[in-house]
Amino acid sequence: MKREFILNLLLLVFINILIKPFFIFGIDLTVQNRLPNADYGRYFALLFVAYIFQIIADCGIQNFNNRHVSQHPVLMPKYFPNLLALKILLSVAYLVITPLAAWLIFGYGAQDMPLLFILLCNQALIQMIFFLRSNMSGLGYYRIDSFLSSLDKLLMLVTCGTLLWGNAGVLSVEKFALAQTLALAVTVGIVFFLLRLKVSFSIKPSWTQNWRAGRPALLALLRKSYPFAVVILLMSAYTRLDAVILERILPDGKIHADVYAGGYRLLDALNMFGYLFASLLLPMFARMLKSDPKGQSLRPLLVLSFKLIWVGSITLATAIYFAREDLLHLMMPEKYSLYRRDVMGVLIWTFVPISVIYVFSTLLTAQERLSAMNRYFIAGIILDIILNLLLIPRWEALGAAIATLITQSFVSGATIWLCMRTFGYRFSIRSVWQSAGFALFVFGGSWWIYSNIDTLFFYKICMIGILGLAGSLLFKLLDFRFIKTLTLSKQ
Repeated sequence: MKREFILNLLLLVFINILIKPFFIFGIDLTVQNRLPNADYGRYFALLFVAYIFQIIADCGIQNFNNRHVSQHPVLMPKYFPNLLALKILLSVAYLVITPLAAWLIFGYGAQDMPLLFILLCNQALIQMIFFLRSNMSGLGYYRIDSFLSSLDKLLMLVTCGTLLWGNAGVLSVEKFALAQTLALAVTVGIVFFLLRLKVSFSIKPSWTQNWRAGRPALLALLRKSYPFAVVILLMSAYTRLDAVILERILPDGKIHADVYAGGYRLLDALNMFGYLFASLLLPMFARMLKSDPKGQSLRPLLVLSFKLIWVGSITLATAIYFAREDLLHLMMPEKYSLYRRDVMGVLIWTFVPISVIYVFSTLLTAQERLSAMNRYFIAGIILDIILNLLLIPRWEALGAAIATLITQSFVSGATIWLCMRTFGYRFSIRSVWQSAGFALFVFGGSWWIYSNIDTLFFYKICMIGILGLAGSLLFKLLDFRFIKTLTLSKQ
């Protein structure tokens, strides 16, 4: 299982590195640079509103389905039509409820509703893609799912690229959002077609002919997926509230939200690696827990996942932290400021605890330790709101970044502790020193490189990458023997 995990992870990372950075830095960044700060800041804040309430369109169905199909693949044709119909109904509810919530809770007016509705449609389509892909990965088609993971961004390169460099008239955030809608709709069709080729199933739910008789089954599905929904809702809340609070409580909040968006872009780009870990680990953990409920056999996979995510997140965060000024000059030459640099410098360290959360929360989700996780997520939301209300009035976007870093660090520690308590795992003093020593080694070495070597920042980033690889071998977080076994053995 470790070998399968590594091979599929490498495939996922390779495909996503080929495609997603082109969208994030080629398309999304170009749109932000062309639009006024307030316009993109409004788009960014409304996008976070759509993220916060996206749970209505999913209700935990994706994670429930991924786990269920992984453990009971023969039941997939039976559950799929009912879940698909339920997914469509929830998407309609999402499109109706979220604008009301945005008006009543956050105070958005009629002028914001057209853009918000387009973004809601986009999120509903994204959730549908995730649901369809959860069947593919749950059935064990990991490599097909890896190829599908970037299909939407590949199509967005076409639609949004045509908008930016074709004869599409004056650029606006509404046109940008609609270009994404087209790409997402096509992606839904392609993923559904490929799934239909792999599995024979009906798309007509069992309860359409007799609603009274089918209602108990529908309610049972909702009850089973509800705990997963609460987890996603709470995670979305404590990770996405910062930009909305920032944009709402400051008089010129849209401008500060634009600054926050500039720093968050790199964090969002890096977060795809953590999400790839989670999407690959969930069906693997679920399948292993079916035969070993106590989870002792999956400890090697968990340890390997943590070591990989720790090495990668520390190295990438350190490289971007020291190169942040050069990166901002390259990305936003006309909008560069020390304010943006400082916000990015704080936000990028959030990648480390977020990456750790992806690994340990995925194991807890596979074990259905959801209510225990939710308590810590609720505490994280309360902490995040308090910190934002205290820090934003004084430090604006920098205050929101600090609040994000503190909250994510708290939740990261909580998920690790809960995994240790649930499965009886223990971290040895040696492993703690290895992890801490690696982080200090990479940070100290990077500081020396930037203080003593005069060359292009790109070469310095490459040096930090080599430093991270050397440090991982020096502190024995990566093992040459395992790499050799991985490449030579099929067992």
